[in-house]
Amino acid sequence: MYMELLKLLKNKNLYISAACLLLLVIGAVVLGVKDYRENVQLLERIYHDNPNVFALASPHLEWVGLGGFHFNVLSSLYYFLFPLLLSIPLVDSMDRERKSGNVHYQLTRMGRGAYYRRKFMFTYISAFFLFLLPLVLGVVLVNLLTNHWDYSSYSQAYRQLIAGTLPLPDNSFAGEKKTLFSSLLEISPYWYTLVYYVIGGLFASGYVCLGLGCSLLLKNRYLITLMPQIIYMLCWAVLTIIGQLAWDPFNFLLPSQPVEGLAYWKMAIVFVLQLLIAVGVFSYGVKKSEDVL
Repeated sequence: MYMELLKLLKNKNLYISAACLLLLVIGAVVLGVKDYRENVQLLERIYHDNPNVFALASPHLEWVGLGGFHFNVLSSLYYFLFPLLLSIPLVDSMDRERKSGNVHYQLTRMGRGAYYRRKFMFTYISAFFLFLLPLVLGVVLVNLLTNHWDYSSYSQAYRQLIAGTLPLPDNSFAGEKKTLFSSLLEISPYWYTLVYYVIGGLFASGYVCLGLGCSLLLKNRYLITLMPQIIYMLCWAVLTIIGQLAWDPFNFLLPSQPVEGLAYWKMAIVFVLQLLIAVGVFSYGVKKSEDVL
């Protein structure tokens, strides 16, 4: 694993990918904090005598993926483009090693099974953290720019909202109730968001490993890099056309929960299918690989 990490750190595409992810996060934070401040000023004029409104109008809503007070195109772009951006430094690693002749050396040194298992696991873990770390940075940036770190008042207000005991002037915050992981919001937005980011990282790893498997079957480097994004967008297009948005990862990975019909079991089924397909494609690619001892 150490040698794999060194090779990844020497790959200039890693820094291109990380820079793109960070730019999306920073841009989303800047737009989000701007919207938050404008919305707070509006709420102060309209609901100046109702502290419950301000408890629910929390800056954590501007963390990437949570929706915020207005549509944040850069936040959505992060979740729409992550398969491509994560694939740039990772999915063609074996293709590059095959062309350099390093695969033959590695297979001689550690054996076929150990080499491919290590490559799969390293890619899975790397994609997970490459997806997760920019989002965590986004949380820190929003908190720094709004000078807000303690969200206990929001959680208290949310518990009352769920119980129906929170006095509000109208139904403006009815959409704040979440279908999934609502109990975590009652504890803290940190826990709720962390769970969503971790789930997103697991799915991101699955897409990248699916691309890694395709790299054993395809020869075109650009097609290999695009394959996870193509699969991701194809699923989105098909499920949108047939009206099954709650099964689409783009929709159920967003912490904002933008569609109806979401369910834990749907998310679990899609995750298991994705992982099985990724492992299956990778295993088939290993068997068909020309890099034999």
